[in-house]
Amino acid sequence: MSDEIESQGHSDGGRTGYEGPPLPHTPPMGISAVRPGDPPPMPPNQPVVSRRQSEPASNLLASLVASAGVVLAIIGTFLPWVVTRGADNVSEIGWDQVGDAVLVLMLGLAGAVATGALWIGVRGLVVKFVLFAAGAVLLLVAGLEIGDVRALSPEDGFEFRVGSGLPVIAVGGVLLFVAALLDRGPWSPTRG
Repeated sequence: MSDEIESQGHSDGGRTGYEGPPLPHTPPMGISAVRPGDPPPMPPNQPVVSRRQSEPASNLLASLVASAGVVLAIIGTFLPWVVTRGADNVSEIGWDQVGDAVLVLMLGLAGAVATGALWIGVRGLVVKFVLFAAGAVLLLVAGLEIGDVRALSPEDGFEFRVGSGLPVIAVGGVLLFVAALLDRGPWSPTRG
């Protein structure tokens, strides 16, 4: 019975010069058994087709710079913006100034969304615009707040100084702005 099964598919009746015992098993359909001395079966010569879509080139530098800008902008919201020196040192953190702090936080979150898009490989004018706009407005808000603090005159022995939060926000805005320049995506709204 095993000789009959093994002889199927061979043109000379199942013997190819091998006189040993039959193979111990029957291979699955579509697979022929290889006996000692027979050449191994070769796969058909077909081009390899990748099922994976081609990924865009890495934009690591822009992603890292944008990430640093987002982190600095959000952290700067919770650092001191105004330091009052006098008999007692008092620090006013950015979160105490509700309007500006919420604006800075929202811009930082918008920058975070654009940074996430950079990390996953999204390219385009929208990502650049969000990074440019968030960076420019963060820089503008930090500059205006620094100007307001410096314009305060000392009164009753208290002197007002710029805290560490405003420069940190300004640096975060600059980094978001630079990340938009480093992005290798297209500079036009349509792809040509």
